[in-house]
Amino acid sequence: MNTRSFFILVGINFFSVNVIAQGNPPTLDWGGRIQADTTAFDNDAFSYGNGTELRRARLYVRGNLSDDWDYRLQYDFASDDPELKDGYVRYNGFENTRITLGNFKQFSSLEELTSSNNITFTERALLNSLVTSRRLGVGIQRWNERYSVAVSTYTHEAKNLVRGSGVASRFVYRPELEGKLFHLGVNVAREEDDDDVVRIGSRPESHQDDHRIVNTDKIPGVDNYNKLGFETAFVNGRFSGQAEYVKQNLERDAGSDLDFEGYYAYVSYFLTNDSRPYSNTNAAFSTVSPSSSSGAWEVAARVSHLDLNSIDIMGGAVDTIAFGINYYMTRNLRFAANYVMADSDDVAGDDDPNSLVFRLRWTF
Repeated sequence: MNTRSFFILVGINFFSVNVIAQGNPPTLDWGGRIQADTTAFDNDAFSYGNGTELRRARLYVRGNLSDDWDYRLQYDFASDDPELKDGYVRYNGFENTRITLGNFKQFSSLEELTSSNNITFTERALLNSLVTSRRLGVGIQRWNERYSVAVSTYTHEAKNLVRGSGVASRFVYRPELEGKLFHLGVNVAREEDDDDVVRIGSRPESHQDDHRIVNTDKIPGVDNYNKLGFETAFVNGRFSGQAEYVKQNLERDAGSDLDFEGYYAYVSYFLTNDSRPYSNTNAAFSTVSPSSSSGAWEVAARVSHLDLNSIDIMGGAVDTIAFGINYYMTRNLRFAANYVMADSDDVAGDDDPNSLVFRLRWTF
């Protein structure tokens, strides 16, 4: 364990003991999510495997430790090796401010910070492979109607599959538009790996088969890597649009620096009298609650691109076009269907799989 990890863990223990010692009785709530998929592939060069999978199976406990402190502990049991997702305590004693200590999502892209329960498509876009997700760290968020600002410092991933340290920040501006949402954001991060090795790869926006359609393999001798992302979203009643661009720069101790990039853009439209809800606190989208007892219907289309070719590293480039339809029977029960068409370059083996994905999502 490095010094930063040690002090983070000491801080979590200290604050947990301190708030419990205040004498306020803690509260406890529990819940979870089930996401079950069925996927069929065609036109693929690598014989992707059709089938079904339990994409996510999570349980959480959460509650208040005192008037100003809360906590959350969440595990995913979808694989044979359960994985810690969230495990943190959080201070809420200042107005429109959160201070979080533990394992949580770092402040990266809009789509990453939007829960998998609430993303429009069954899988996040290709560029998500360039984005940092959950790490052990300390973060602070502040927000109002117009702005959201977040900064964090962090260390390892919970399973130690990624070992290193980093700092990240995110700034979001929402101009005042009567009855509409316009989200403009920028996020930056600087990280280092304990082994000075980085590997980047991505599935073709379908999770059933673990084949990475583009893959850099292990890149040794990486001193630091920097991430820069731009994000935007617009909601006007039933219509919404969202787009992001991410560039990752790898600084090597031998050889030229490397640059990888990706982007996506999509539009969605509710056929019913519904709209995508948004949270100023997280500067991300939240859960659709149908306006009618008959549920809500949404259609969407997305284009996506990821390029992992740079200098002497040829990981391949891929583009996708995805179409989706969502039926929100209730706030807690959603059915989704996606059709994704991928087109990769010769470096990636000219692999052009199409995939049809059906998902049931239930939260409780």
